[in-house]
Amino acid sequence: MTDQLPHDAYMAAVADELAVYRATPGRWWTESGDRCTLDAVFTAFPDTAVDLDRWPHGVYLAWDQGRGWLLIEQGGGRNITELDPDGVTTYSSPRQVACSASQALLGYGAGPICNDGSWVWDSRPLEAAIAAWEADASA
Repeated sequence: MTDQLPHDAYMAAVADELAVYRATPGRWWTESGDRCTLDAVFTAFPDTAVDLDRWPHGVYLAWDQGRGWLLIEQGGGRNITELDPDGVTTYSSPRQVACSASQALLGYGAGPICNDGSWVWDSRPLEAAIAAWEADASA
């Protein structure tokens, strides 16, 4: 296996879109977990006025191929919230993830950024790369 993980480019695109939505992560990384799962973590959002009523201990944005996108309160995961389950799926467009994450960090609701097809995201290559990685990891 190479050092490149199949979700690296996807997460880099999410990080770029988070910056567009003024929720630039202070740090982010990808990794493969112990159970042959892929993960990503985005921490510290210095440009964002995080809603301290909702996230008093800080928050990070996490992704894994099984659970999708989650906002997790720092300090042991006392507060775990799906990222906009009505608008965000495991392989949503980076723009949709960033829009929903920035809104949630600020304490607002979100939803689909468009429903007219003007932002097309084809997740099939990403999903195929992850499926190939899973097959290789379990071999």
